[in-house]
Amino acid sequence: MRQARTRNTDTLEFVHSMLGQLRRMAEDEQHEVLAYMIEMACIEADDTLRDIRGSLVRSGQGDSAA
Repeated sequence: MRQARTRNTDTLEFVHSMLGQLRRMAEDEQHEVLAYMIEMACIEADDTLRDIRGSLVRSGQGDSAA
């Protein structure tokens, strides 16, 4: 289970990073609505990561998850 959660957080961290880059690209090209929508997805990925890391810490599975 720990390995699946680690893979899940790795994937979410990658998605979060890519979304940040896409948001910056959209902003640079003055695509405000697109940048906003990507930012919302970025926030959702961040919130999901925080929830997963919090549950890892609460269950005692997190080493330095926070």
